Parts: sequence; C-alpha cells; structure tokens
Amino acid sequence: MARIPLVTLDNFSEADKPTVERFLGTRGKFPHEGPYSTMLHIPAVAEKVDSLRRYLRDEASLPQKVQDLVMITVAREMNCEYIWHAHAAMARKNGVNGDIVDNIREKRPVTGLTPDEQAAVDYTRELLRHYKVSKPVFDKASASFGQRGTLALTNLVACYAVLAYNMNAYEVTAPAGGAEPALPV
Repeated sequence: MARIPLVTLDNFSEADKPTVERFLGTRGKFPHEGPYSTMLHIPAVAEKVDSLRRYLRDEASLPQKVQDLVMITVAREMNCEYIWHAHAAMARKNGVNGDIVDNIREKRPVTGLTPDEQAAVDYTRELLRHYKVSKPVFDKASASFGQRGTLALTNLVACYAVLAYNMNAYEVTAPAGGAEPALPV
C-alpha cells in the first residue's frame, strides 16, 4: 500500500482537469499503479515527467536494447521493485540475454554485452553509485553513442531515477505475480 492514497478521478480541481485530460490522452488509460498513480496528485509534474520519458524512449540515438538495459540497471541500483517488474521481462523479450538480466538483478558483474551495451550499463551504474561519471566511462559512452546519445543516456538514467525516487519514497510496490523474480532488496 502506498504511503499516500493513489489518485482517483475525483481528486482533481477544475483548474487541473485540462492537464489531467492531456496526460490521460498520451497515456491511454488512468494509472491505477506505478509512479503516476501518486505523481498525478500534481498533474503538471506527472505530465512533464511523462513527456520527458516518452521523448527519451523515442530518441533514436539509443537503441531499444540499450534503453532496456538502462531501465533495469536503474531499477536494480535504486532497488525499485516496480521498475524492475515493469521492464525486466520486457528486456528479455527485446533480446537481452537472461543471464545478463539475472546478473543485473543480483548486482554481479555483467559479461556478454556488446561494447555499446557495456558502456551504457557501466555509465548507469557509475552515475547512480557515485553521482558522477569518470572520464574513462564517459569517453566509452561518448564513443558508443556520440554527444547526443550520451546526453540522452544521462537523461534516461535521470528520468527513471525520478520515477524510482517517487515509487520508493511513496512505497509504490510492484503488483504480485510478475514474470520475473523480485529484486533481493
């Protein structure tokens, strides 16, 4: 159970309703779980965070498999059960080897990645563990993704960190019965 009530359609003021309608128009459904089930208490914040998330997910400079690795690495590094639940099985479906997903979940060294994939995982882990990125790790990411791609990578990590902070602070948990083993937190 989340620390605050999940948002319902009855929670919105008349002033917030246009923002909520735009948000729901882009999402397609009302959020009964996940980060927006609490973030939508401030509709403009939910709308802007989701807009950034959608923009970065469509950014061509980061292939889908790299994005999947980044999202599950953020989930694991931040112990965010919901992001893990939402993205680990999808990462496998999108071609991330099961052993790699398992090693990320267990915080073991990850092997068998392409150089670009390894650069993304190393960058994500280092940024989240040390709040900055060393020159060698930054240079590898830049060589893999270029300036635009490295900016997209940084902001994808940051965007999913914002989502994880919200879910962790408000104790928004993953639904029971996911396809993936839960995070060992």
